[in-house]
Amino acid sequence: MWCGNSAMREDDKRIYFFDTSALVKRYHQETGTDIVDAAFGDREAAKIISDIGVIEFYSAFAKKARMGEITEEDFRETIRGLAQDIRSGTIELTPLSDSDKKEAVTLIEKHGLSKNLRTLDAMQLAVMKRFGSQIITRVYCADRLFVASIEEEGFTVTNPEAQLLVNR
Repeated sequence: MWCGNSAMREDDKRIYFFDTSALVKRYHQETGTDIVDAAFGDREAAKIISDIGVIEFYSAFAKKARMGEITEEDFRETIRGLAQDIRSGTIELTPLSDSDKKEAVTLIEKHGLSKNLRTLDAMQLAVMKRFGSQIITRVYCADRLFVASIEEEGFTVTNPEAQLLVNR
């Protein structure tokens, strides 16, 4: 399990952080799947998600099942696929800490009055900030509104739906 406390320099290894909005594209064919697949094809890069991302992932696929986009069996197969990717180390899981929760409140105070920074997005961004933009090479996020806050915090973001690479 990745904890983000490494003294690793950014040029030592590429580290990609996946917001749930982008991660779902690895397991469900939709706009942007090719961009996410390309990132996962980079075998030299670490792929990180937060543990709250797992909960969001389950919720996103449960909704797809409720809406008839996938079957219940597809749902079960998909969550098994995510679990296998975590077990195999394809995806590294980092836990949300108490300090991340405090940082999420600070981020809502900073961004929430001018942007639609939602609770779980603030928690995801707090985890990203714990690593820092010097460690995380690229954030993959398909939520256009959330991208604005991530970029404002100094991260390089790829929105797979826009297929637009934004560099800072």
